[in-house]
Amino acid sequence: METAAREHSRTMPDGFLSSKRKYPRLDVQGFAGDIADGKFFVAGTVEDVSLLGFKMSNLPLNFSAANRSYTTVISGNDKHYRCVVMPCWTRKAENNLSVEVGFKIIQATWEWTEFVLSAASPLASVKFQA
Repeated sequence: METAAREHSRTMPDGFLSSKRKYPRLDVQGFAGDIADGKFFVAGTVEDVSLLGFKMSNLPLNFSAANRSYTTVISGNDKHYRCVVMPCWTRKAENNLSVEVGFKIIQATWEWTEFVLSAASPLASVKFQA
């Protein structure tokens, strides 16, 4: 997995600037997410993550992103992280065939916290040799 801190000048929907973020976003590759509301289940691609949120793309156009909690499982690097989330913003993808949604994490496992903190650490890219 490759991660890189996002630039703080990016403007999010609703006019919020990422520089207002308490935790930086990390780009992730090869991560997928499954979202369930108790009745429906949809899958998408996780593009970036932070300690308290993530962006998911390639969600179907009929995904309503209602203001309610969802259960999600984020998978990548042969690990699975279960979280309870709420949507913060939604927008159509550039191809108009799917939607992108930003989620706020309400409840996460310790494994998620450890993953994000270790990936965001300046030491994450340092390789130690014995």
